[in-house]
Amino acid sequence: MIGILLGGIMMRTLETARALLGSGQTEEGLDLLHQLAKEHDDRIQFAAADLYQQFGFIDDAQAVYERLLKRYPNDSDLIIQLSELLIDKNEETGAIDYLQRIHTLDANYLSAQVMLADLYQMEGLDEVAEHKLLHALKISPHQPVLILALGELYLSIGEASKAVDCLMEVKDNPELADQNIHLKLAEALSLSGQFEASLQEYELGFKKEKTLDGLFGYAVTALRIHKHRKAIKALETLRAMDPGYSTLYNVLAEAYEHEGELKKAMESIKLGIEQDEYNERLFEHAGILSAKLNEEEQAVEYFKKCLKLNPENMDARTHLVELKAQDEDYEAVIELLGSVETGDPLLHWFLATAYNQTDELKKAAQLYKMSLSAFSANPEFLQEYGEFLRETGHLKEGLDLLITASRLSPENQDLAAFVERIKQDESQ
Repeated sequence: MIGILLGGIMMRTLETARALLGSGQTEEGLDLLHQLAKEHDDRIQFAAADLYQQFGFIDDAQAVYERLLKRYPNDSDLIIQLSELLIDKNEETGAIDYLQRIHTLDANYLSAQVMLADLYQMEGLDEVAEHKLLHALKISPHQPVLILALGELYLSIGEASKAVDCLMEVKDNPELADQNIHLKLAEALSLSGQFEASLQEYELGFKKEKTLDGLFGYAVTALRIHKHRKAIKALETLRAMDPGYSTLYNVLAEAYEHEGELKKAMESIKLGIEQDEYNERLFEHAGILSAKLNEEEQAVEYFKKCLKLNPENMDARTHLVELKAQDEDYEAVIELLGSVETGDPLLHWFLATAYNQTDELKKAAQLYKMSLSAFSANPEFLQEYGEFLRETGHLKEGLDLLITASRLSPENQDLAAFVERIKQDESQ
């Protein structure tokens, strides 16, 4: 196996090359490395290749590694180094081919299996990745590195309960002290619905390091069990660490909203828009909050901006339609919905009302009829449709709907009286 314990002169030459490259004297540093890479001593060539790789001269490093592999085809250190390099070059297939050459009895076999599992997962071959790790565990049972890798695999593919089992087994293993397993376990526990236990693991993980994704996961988990203040504190910390983490703002606004602090929720959304002006969800949320704050004109503008970013956002379109319908701006409702294909009965109802109010009665009749099955127990719809039918000459059908509407809303005395008058008029 090729080592890198070199003589004093060569070590000084390597350090000189490193210093030159590190200080920006690239040409001089590369000249020295090129000389070292041509040395007859294979250990020097290996060290030179490693330095090439560290400073991003990948092709030079690859050429040296491949030359050395021809002499030492079974050297697993070389194979690992070359595989890592190929992964950096997005040449995963080549890396897989090399890693599969490492024998089961080799000291680097377990590391190779972990790398292979990662590569197969990148290729979308989750079952193959799992098989590799389970096979390695049969050879080396209770190996913490393999159990951790398997837990991470399960976590990434959404098998939360399996991930929890693996990560629980190794979370306090001293061999993995450099890993923040508490945060990984917290994520798995949250995904499996164990929210209280998840928060505890997050808090243990934060003693070691507060990561951006960890803080976000903590906040989302806290919201699930209505611990809004905990969520707010975590997200404000996250915002201070990285204001550009734009997904935090909708969640932060939601937390403030649950606490009844609508103005703070709105402030959070505005801060988010400053960071990400192309995030449609921020504009949609801003519109919803503006409407709740009775700032309807502002709400309309936010929903319009959202639709400009994504005309297919039907939630924003529906909110905007509701506002226009409240203002009886039926032309705007038709403009928003007339050319949009949707299977949403609520939008059909809005559009039917708009066509009815603008005397496009055939279109209104068609849409009312389409919506009837969805709102057959909705007295408001039945009353509106019943009145429309009677106004367009369908007296009996209209009366039947009005009678049903009255029966469904006995508190509506005006409707009951209206139905009785119709019955009396038609009985005469």
